[in-house]
This record gives sequence, structure tokens and C-alpha cells, in this order.
Amino acid sequence: MLGIANMIFWIVLIAFIASAGYSIKDINFNAGEPTLGATEDGSLTLTFPLYIDNQGYYGLKAFNITTTVYGDQGNEVTKTSTFVPTIFKGQTTTILHNVTLNIKQLAESNPQLLLNDSNLKARVAAGFDFAKLMPVQLSTNFTFPWGAPFHNLVLEQPQYSVVSRSNVRVIVPLSFENHATFDIAGDVLAGIYDGNGALLTESQTSLSVPAGSAFIGELGFTLPVDAASQIVTEGGHVEVFFSSPLFEYGPMVINLE
Repeated sequence: MLGIANMIFWIVLIAFIASAGYSIKDINFNAGEPTLGATEDGSLTLTFPLYIDNQGYYGLKAFNITTTVYGDQGNEVTKTSTFVPTIFKGQTTTILHNVTLNIKQLAESNPQLLLNDSNLKARVAAGFDFAKLMPVQLSTNFTFPWGAPFHNLVLEQPQYSVVSRSNVRVIVPLSFENHATFDIAGDVLAGIYDGNGALLTESQTSLSVPAGSAFIGELGFTLPVDAASQIVTEGGHVEVFFSSPLFEYGPMVINLE
């Protein structure tokens, strides 16, 4: 995802500058590899480095880049700008354009993005004053892929086993694929409820799933025999929540048979 987003972003930007009608033979643009970082407040920051070597006859004034990212419902997710007052002739300048996504807010406004891969829309607006005479402001739209952290999330039907005269062990298989560009680390909180919605037992499991890998595990519960018999005869359900520093998700509900 990072490589595709980086390629699209800088192709769009350089094409924009060329379309402005200025010769760039003496102005060299080079794009570095983007980096991805997470913050404690549940945000991810994509940093796009751009290196500008201005060997032309004139300086570039008020160089600015603004990127707006939209969710798959069309709502604005984030808007960030980078501004450089002057790039003097003969000067080499490094510009770090940071695009910050608050994953917690993104999950709250677009919860389907946690489960489904998608394409996020973005708008890039760039501008500068060339030779103190020709201010230019142009913009363009593009899309980039979003990988769902809980792609193909599946809770299977429970498996029952008697562990003692008074208790039954209940195992609920859980699996998903982390298609996101970031690792997932957090806790899975789950509870079993009877047919009337009363909580019978709870379970907590920690997990750590690197980006681009799959998780295959299980949720384990211990129930009294009479409660397990009630679930089998009268039904019930399992509610699953996921909590991490980046986002929270849930409940996911599976009916017990």
C-alpha cells in the first residue's frame, strides 16, 4: 500500500508542476520512500519526503501542498498541509509532507473499513509563485488502496467439551487476515449470554498480528454444566469486542446453536 500510494502521490504532483507550463529541466524533483509511524493517540502518519534542487533562474515562492483524504462514504477523514515560504535559486530543499490518519475516528465514522478492503479517495492541491510573477494553484483527485485489519473476520460455531462434573469448556474459533499496513496488538473481550441476554461468563485474550499476516485462534470459556445445557436447549449468543491503542471494534455477535 505504501509503495502504491507513494507512486500515485508523486506522479500526480510532478505531473501537476509540468502541466503549469514551466520548464523543469533546471529544477530537479526526487521522491524518497514514505515512512509510516503510529502515535499514542491512535493516529498513523504517512511521511512523504520530496527533494527539490532548484538550479533554475528564479526562486519558488509560497510552495504548498494540501492533501485531503475521504472515507468510502465521502466524508472527510483528514486534511493536512505543508508550506515552504521560499525555495531560493541554487538551493536544495527537503520537504516532508505528513498525512495523518486518526484510525480511531476513521473506525467510528467508517466501521466497514475495519472489515473490508476499499479504495480511499484523496485530493491533492499544490501551488507556488514562480519568478514572482505567476502564482499557480491546481488540484487533482486520486484513489489509493486501504487494507482492512479484520479482513474476512470469522467466528465459528462453538465446540463443547466436559472438563469436570460441574463445568463445560466452550471454544469459539476466531480467524481473520490483517490486510492493513500496521500491526494489530490488543485484547479480545468476549462474553456468552443466555437467551434472555444475561451474561453467563467472560473471556479475555491478547493477540498480536503483524501487517499482512493471518490470525487463527480461539476464544475459550468455562461454563457451569446447567448453563451450558440451557444454551444448547434455549439458545444464546456470544459478543466479541476488540480493543487496541489505535481503535476499538465491536460488538460482533454470533448466535449459539
